[in-house]
Amino acid sequence: MTIFFVTLTDEPTRANHAVALSMVEQGDVTLFAANATRFRLHSEVQRNGHDRKIFAMSHGSEDTVVDAAGNAALSTADATQLIGYKIFSLACLTGRALGRDFAANGSTWWGYDTVINAPDERSPYSGVFSELLLVLKRNFPNAVDALTTAQVLAIIKDACTEAMKRLHELGASQDRHAMAMYSCCNEIWQHLCVWLAGESTPILHPDVPSSSIFG
Repeated sequence: MTIFFVTLTDEPTRANHAVALSMVEQGDVTLFAANATRFRLHSEVQRNGHDRKIFAMSHGSEDTVVDAAGNAALSTADATQLIGYKIFSLACLTGRALGRDFAANGSTWWGYDTVINAPDERSPYSGVFSELLLVLKRNFPNAVDALTTAQVLAIIKDACTEAMKRLHELGASQDRHAMAMYSCCNEIWQHLCVWLAGESTPILHPDVPSSSIFG
């Protein structure tokens, strides 16, 4: 069971939400749009504490994942309350202090070290992004150590490469939003930081360009 948390407050989160609607799987606890609040999230955490996975798509900062009301759905102050969780935050900058603090308190955190582009919600491109992000959602819980994290990061990079190929086949290179779409695919793996529980530094894909590391 995964708590699937997706806000809908502006144009980027509208795109997230549209793509996420095609990513819901059996067993997900969906907190979408107006239901993506701090209260609802933490209520589900308390109710389903035995199955500790969260996949969040929202706005973020170095120390916060933002909820539908503009409040902190997850912040550094919550790190001591979610010990043992595996959390994927598809949100800008959440792979920095937030990941560090959650890892220091015994959770595994996947986040981004810079500002990232939202996926494209338009057909036929939205299907490519739904499938790509499903790879992240399905595989991130499998990382339990450095070896398995490297394996998951490799899977994600390959999925991003395949997504770019499919976008090209669909004519994305001629689209006015081509740069944003291709950038999104690259950012998903190049700026992804994995903070394993108890570790003081994040794991990145080994092929990440040095210019991409921390922004």
